Amino acid sequence: MVPEQKRVWRFILPIATFLVLSVPIPAVGVTKTMPLGDSITRGWTGSVYRWGYRRPLYVSLTNAGYDFDFVGSKADGNFPDPNHEGHDGWRADEILNGRSSEPNAGKLVDWLNAHQPDVVLLHIGTNDVTAGNEDANEVNDILDVIDDYEAQSNKRVTVILALIINRKTYSPATTEYNNEVEAMAISRIAGGDDIIIVDMEGALNYSTDMYDDMHPNDNGYAKMAEVWYNVLVQYFDELRNEIEEINHRLELRTSGRLTEFAAFYNANGWSFNTGKDLTVSIDFHYSDVSMAEGWIGMSVGDDVNYVSISVGSDSNDSYFYYEAVVDGNVVFEQEPRTSDDGTLYISYEAGLKKFYLSHTGFGSENAYAWSEPNLTQGQWRLPVQVSVGGGSSGAALGSGEAYLDNFKVNTAVLLDWPPATDLDGNDFIDIYDLAIMCGNWLDAGDGDVDNNGVVDFLDYAEFGLAW
Repeated sequence: MVPEQKRVWRFILPIATFLVLSVPIPAVGVTKTMPLGDSITRGWTGSVYRWGYRRPLYVSLTNAGYDFDFVGSKADGNFPDPNHEGHDGWRADEILNGRSSEPNAGKLVDWLNAHQPDVVLLHIGTNDVTAGNEDANEVNDILDVIDDYEAQSNKRVTVILALIINRKTYSPATTEYNNEVEAMAISRIAGGDDIIIVDMEGALNYSTDMYDDMHPNDNGYAKMAEVWYNVLVQYFDELRNEIEEINHRLELRTSGRLTEFAAFYNANGWSFNTGKDLTVSIDFHYSDVSMAEGWIGMSVGDDVNYVSISVGSDSNDSYFYYEAVVDGNVVFEQEPRTSDDGTLYISYEAGLKKFYLSHTGFGSENAYAWSEPNLTQGQWRLPVQVSVGGGSSGAALGSGEAYLDNFKVNTAVLLDWPPATDLDGNDFIDIYDLAIMCGNWLDAGDGDVDNNGVVDFLDYAEFGLAW
């Protein structure tokens, strides 16, 4: 057993560098999708099986292989993912503020905090038109509440905003309302709001697709599902590309360094929000399971506590090594390793503040079973950092004999550092940014991080925090 050589992690973490990304960062993994609106979202009226557009949309997205979860406080329709926030008879102002006759139903801010959607499918206004008080400003207020939630949770939420369906008996007021909602949304989009407008009004044949004057039949709901699906496909594909780009940047930060081991070293670190779940993985490769003493692995922690998983060999054994330091308590164990190649996994369950270490997969079901009490639960500070690295006792591991690659952030919310310090816009804070700051020393210009009109020592201090 070689516990001492592993404990360099606690010294590595405080000097880890950071990846610079813009805020907010998209959550990676299952996309929580909230259908939000009135009875047309619920789908109880006009749908034979009372699932409205939600079940056909679920089938289309599932068959296409997308990883999503419908979320909300309500559930209707007998299919695997029936959750939603469709409230019969509710107007836009009631979505905002709740309904006095249904005090336990909640309101928008409650649903956002409880279910934490990544995407909102918003179709609201039919009952406002019926009452004769339709107002695009109330939809604007809904979008403001979502923006506030984004800022407070450091989470990006995309709103897919429907121009609502009209009626079997044509309603000019509905069309006028949609025009006002569209103009408002276009203005918000120009200001940077993450909104996608979809035209539900033009999607239906009102002579054949309606159950009654206001609600679609299953044929109409299927057409609504197709509209949602077409824009969600674009969203999911763009999200996949964005996640791949993030992982590519992370991989670039580690490539070329993960095969160069001395006594110990730190490759890089990334900063994560411990209010959200986290799953990260990295592949390991050893040239021979009985090679000379050394280790490579991955660690997650703050400036006091950390957990680590590594693979290694000494003169007698090849092993997986697990270590946790929580509030000054240390647990370390190892188990035999028979594989030269594989993957290391670290999962963090935010609700329990608990880490799981594994070489078989994510989650508690794959976690290493400690023989001593599992100390991987503790009050983790913000933020935590991920480090990858390796080392040896005695002769250093030769280049290429053991290495890590294919680092992936599978589920996480990353925290950023001030984008003003990435002066050359290459997505990294590095020596080239420092050179720009030096060129503007005691002058105005790039590098004035604190915006006091001059590049000075205070800016260098801010820059040093982001380095």
